[in-house]
Amino acid sequence: MPDVRIGDTVIGFEDRGAGPALLLLPGLGLDRSVWAAQVERFSADHRVIALDPCGAGGSSPLRGWRNVLSRQAADIGPVLDRLGVERAVVCGVSYGGVLAQRFALDAPDRVAGLVTVDSFADTRPRSPAEAANLALLYATGWLWLFPGLLRPGIRHQYARWPHALRRLEAGLAEMRRMETVKIRYALNRVDHLPELSALDCPVLAVAGDSPWLVPMSRRIAEAVPDGRLAVVEDSFDPSNLCRPEEFDRILAGFLDGIGW
Repeated sequence: MPDVRIGDTVIGFEDRGAGPALLLLPGLGLDRSVWAAQVERFSADHRVIALDPCGAGGSSPLRGWRNVLSRQAADIGPVLDRLGVERAVVCGVSYGGVLAQRFALDAPDRVAGLVTVDSFADTRPRSPAEAANLALLYATGWLWLFPGLLRPGIRHQYARWPHALRRLEAGLAEMRRMETVKIRYALNRVDHLPELSALDCPVLAVAGDSPWLVPMSRRIAEAVPDGRLAVVEDSFDPSNLCRPEEFDRILAGFLDGIGW
């Protein structure tokens, strides 16, 4: 598998196809294989780069607990440099969508478009239910150290989407546990929303039709000058696994409208 060495850091990736660049970032606890169907589909007319951030898949360990997302985002530009890619549409699912925002905010000249999938821009509670959910995330972040405790809930949640269930269960078995916990707690402190108005690239916020996912994605779409929301019917996080054909249709339409 290819990788890029940046100092003493190794970043694993897959690079397929030719044309305008599409960079894909995985969800929490997963690696770039979560994008296998999209790599196959979009490499027919794009250069598709699926990347493992530090702490996932074939990349180096994620060291320390501070500035996790900023450090992971800082690795992306050098990878694009080594591959000779000046600009890319950056697409991330769930945690990957948060990381994609961080990269777009830190290196806007490298981003031709931004796609967040079942993601969020901040964790500020806007209701008692959201406050309770944030408290639950803080209290249960350590559960990622024990995948067996998470498996029953995942099997129940994803019973309607067997393909997604199989991939998520495989991800539980393969994930790097302590590093996943570090990322989980870093996500609890995200506050990108005030910065998003500075983005001048097209932004697409994709969300499964969940009462939790849609409001978070709508905030992203409404925070940027050129943003829109797309809701995937009968889907949940990650929509690219739950409803891959519908997700691909939405992403293809967005890519067709990018002014490269």
